Amino acid sequence: KTLFPTVAFKNVTVHYNFGPTMIVDLPFSCHTLGSALAKDAVVNPSPAKDAKHEVVFPVCLPDEGTFDWLDMFLEKNPGHTELSDRAILQWAAQSGIVKARGVKSSNDKPEFGFGVTALDNHSIKRVLQAIAPLQERDYIVMEVKSNIITDERKELVSKWASSGLKRRAQVMMGEPPAAFKKRSQELALKEKQEQSDLEFKVKLAETKKKKELEKKQKKLEKEKAKALKKQQKAQEAIKKKLEVEKKKKEAAAKGEEYVEEEEEKKEEEPEEEEPEEPEEEDEAMDEDPPTVQLTDEEKKQSFRQGTVPDLTPYSMNTSFIKFAIPEKDEGFDEVSFEWAKEPKCKEFLKQWIQDKKTTTRVEDLQPGDWFLAQWKDWQKILQSWHSKQNIYKAQVTKKAADKAAKQAKKAAAAAAKEHKAKAAVAKKVAAEKAKKEAAEKGEIVEAEEEKEDEPMEEPEEEEEEEQEDSKVDFDKLDVFGIEDILDVGGGEPLFSTFGFEDWTMMSLRFELHLLAHAFKRDVNDPDRMGIHLEHLSFYYQKYYKKSMNQKFYGVETMQELLDLLKDTVYVTKKTKVVEAQLPTEFESLGVFVMLTEEARRDRVRRVDLGDETARLKLQNPAMPQAGAQGSLLPRPAVVVSGIRPAAAPVPGAVRPAGAWQQPAFRPPAGAWQQ
Repeated sequence: KTLFPTVAFKNVTVHYNFGPTMIVDLPFSCHTLGSALAKDAVVNPSPAKDAKHEVVFPVCLPDEGTFDWLDMFLEKNPGHTELSDRAILQWAAQSGIVKARGVKSSNDKPEFGFGVTALDNHSIKRVLQAIAPLQERDYIVMEVKSNIITDERKELVSKWASSGLKRRAQVMMGEPPAAFKKRSQELALKEKQEQSDLEFKVKLAETKKKKELEKKQKKLEKEKAKALKKQQKAQEAIKKKLEVEKKKKEAAAKGEEYVEEEEEKKEEEPEEEEPEEPEEEDEAMDEDPPTVQLTDEEKKQSFRQGTVPDLTPYSMNTSFIKFAIPEKDEGFDEVSFEWAKEPKCKEFLKQWIQDKKTTTRVEDLQPGDWFLAQWKDWQKILQSWHSKQNIYKAQVTKKAADKAAKQAKKAAAAAAKEHKAKAAVAKKVAAEKAKKEAAEKGEIVEAEEEKEDEPMEEPEEEEEEEQEDSKVDFDKLDVFGIEDILDVGGGEPLFSTFGFEDWTMMSLRFELHLLAHAFKRDVNDPDRMGIHLEHLSFYYQKYYKKSMNQKFYGVETMQELLDLLKDTVYVTKKTKVVEAQLPTEFESLGVFVMLTEEARRDRVRRVDLGDETARLKLQNPAMPQAGAQGSLLPRPAVVVSGIRPAAAPVPGAVRPAGAWQQPAFRPPAGAWQQ
C-alpha cells in the first residue's frame, strides 16, 4: 500500500530533505526517500525545466464518455494531476479515511459523507483551487457541469489567470473515434461480466444454502426415526419383562419352578447401523461463472451507460439549455476539438439540446396567469352545471310526484262515481220492487220525482298532455347540433343523465386540454413542442396540485388513459408529445359537455351490443345510488366541484368513441350557449 508522508505546519518555513545524504547526523539509522527503491515508491516523471505547463478543461456532454475519456487521457498523460471531486474521494481513501455508506447520486458531484467537516463541506476543494495555480505542474480540471456552461466555465478559468499556466479547453462532442468506442465496449463488457459473476455467486450461495438445509433436514429426520425405533424397542423390552414376571408368579402359584425359554434367553442382536449415504459431489459448486457477451444493441452504443449518471436528474433538467461550446475570449489560450471540428460540434450540441427539450421536464416551471384564469372560470361553470342538473332532477321528481297525486285523485273520483252509480241503480230497483208489491196489494204509491245525477267535474288534462307531448326524444338528439346545452327541450340540460364517470371524464378532458395549451404559453420556448407523455403526470401535479394516477381510471399506462380521450388530446407517434385536438379558446365550454355526451352514448351502444371492453372501470368513492336513464353505473352523489376526486377509481362506465380527430374544432358563431 502506497504511503504519502505529510507534514502539517502553520506560520513556519519547512525545509524538506529527500536525501539520499543526511544534512545532520541522526541518533538512529533510516532510509531517505531519495534512497528508496523504485518498486517501493510512486515516482512521477520530472518535467523539463523549460516546459510550459498547462491546465486542461474537458468539455463533454453528460453521460457521453466523460470519465472514460478522462481515464484514457490520464493513461496517456500520467504527468497531469486530476482536480475533481472524484480525485478527492480517491485521495481520502488512500489516506485511510473511511466513507460512510450511502447512495451515489452522480459522478460529477458525488456525496462525501466522511464525517470530517473539512471534507464534507468542501473546504478542502476550495483550498485546492487556491493553491493549485501556485504549483508548476500540469492539471486537468474535471467539472462536467461547470465546464460546459459558459458563466461557470468563465469563473473556473479566471482562477488560473495569474498562474502562468496555459489554459486549454478540450472539446469532445459528436461521434467518438474507434479507439474510444472499443474502450467503452470493453468496459461495458467488463461491468456486465462482473454483474453476471455477482449474480452467479448469489445464486450459487442460495443453492448451497438450500442443499445444506435439505441435508440438515434429512439428518434430523434420520435421528428422529432412530430415536423412535429405540423407544419402541425399550417399550417391547418392558412388555417382555412384565410377561416373564407374570409367568413366574403363575408357576410359583402352582408350586412349579419357572424355566425360561430359549427364545427368552436369546440375547438381542446388536442393532445394525445404517450405512451413511455418500455425500453427493456437487459439480455445480465447482462450476465457473458463465461468460457474457454484448448484445447487438449494446455493440451499437458509442458510450458506456453506467448505473450512476454524471449529473443528477434535477441538475440536468435545469441546466442543459445553458450548455455551450467554449470560446477563446472566455480566457482560454487554446480551444481544441478532439472528436469533430468546431462547426460540427456546435451543430451536434444544438440538435442534442433540441432532442433533450422534448424528453426533459422543466423543473422550475410555474402556472401562468392565463392558466389560473381559465381554470377558475372552468370551476365556476362546472359548479353551475352541477346545480342545473340537481335542479332539473328535483323538478323531474316533483313532476312525477304531482302526476302520481293527480292520478290517485282521479282514481278516487272514478271510484266514488262508480259507487254512486251503483247506489242509484240499487235504489231504483228497490223502488220498482216496492211499487210492484204495492200494486199487487191494490195500494196506491206516490211516484217519487227522479233527480238527475249531477255530472262529476273531470280534471283538465289537456295542458298537462300538451306539456308531455312537447318533451323531446333525448336519445335521438344531434349532440353537436344543439343550440343551448342547458335546455335541449322541456328545460332538460344535455348533461341530465351524467353520472360520476361522465363528470370525471369531462373534467379530465378539460384539464388535459388546458394543460397542453398552458404549458406552451408558460414555457415560452418554440423548441419545446409540448409535454412528453412520460412527464404528463409531473406537470399535472405541478399545475393542478393533485396527483394523476392512471389506475384510478382502470388502465395500466398513461397511453391507455389518453386513448380514452382521443376526442380531446392525442400523442404524436414520433416524439410522444401530448397535443390538444381543440383550439386554445372558443365561444363556449359546452363543447366538453357535447364530447362527453357523445362518448357516453357510444359506450352505451357498444355495451348493448355485447362489447364489454367498452366499459370504464373508474373507482368511485361515493356510495352507489339509484340508476338514471342511460347510465351504465349506479348514479353516485353529485361531485360538488367537478374535479376528479383524489380517491381511487370503480367499475362501470365506458370508453369514448375515439372518432373526433379533427386538429381544430370551432362551432359556428352563436351555435352554443351557456
